[in-house]
Amino acid sequence: MTDPSGLRKLRRREIRILLQLGNLSAAGDKCRELASDNPSWPPGHSIMADLACHSGRWEEGERLFERAAREHEAAGNAKAAARLRIGPVYRLAEARGDFEKCLSLCSGEGELKSVLKIRLERQLGSNTARLPEEIQDWLAQRLLMLESAWRGIQQSGLLRIAVEWLNNEPEWRWRFIVEGMIVWKRDGLDPGGWKKSVRSTVCPVLDPRFHSEWRNMFNDR
Repeated sequence: MTDPSGLRKLRRREIRILLQLGNLSAAGDKCRELASDNPSWPPGHSIMADLACHSGRWEEGERLFERAAREHEAAGNAKAAARLRIGPVYRLAEARGDFEKCLSLCSGEGELKSVLKIRLERQLGSNTARLPEEIQDWLAQRLLMLESAWRGIQQSGLLRIAVEWLNNEPEWRWRFIVEGMIVWKRDGLDPGGWKKSVRSTVCPVLDPRFHSEWRNMFNDR
């Protein structure tokens, strides 16, 4: 292949396969080559961030995702930058307990941002924000259901969503499972039905909280 754009996409796909296979050493070598040849290509920094997270270097991953977002902006792709900021950057900041950064990341308009603001308020000890009545965004709908359940609304629907949720958005899926089980137990319901969703979780989930939550909540030692 002689097309530079197609070639770098092919190389990125190769890195993703190596990460899926758990060959972090070979993936690291390929990442460094890709970054050296394409220093301003945003997806290159994103795949390096994925490698850092697979290796447990969470702060490095967060910085690389932020750099990828800046490169997207420089290239005029504001939507791609926003997806990174309210996706992996937000989750990694939340995992660190940096709620001030989370607030800055979800400022502005948008359905997912509005639900993340509600989530953030709840994590800071307030459940006074008004819940939106209709949401079109697929992920925002599920996170809104979780926030509703925290307020005592629609708890019974959580397990159905968890069972039906496949492995797209795996990090948010895991947050839904963990926090849904907390709500379930809080309300005195049997958590046994959640085991199917836990067993079907494709690992690794790239969240610093994943392994400790798995051990503590599901006794998988």
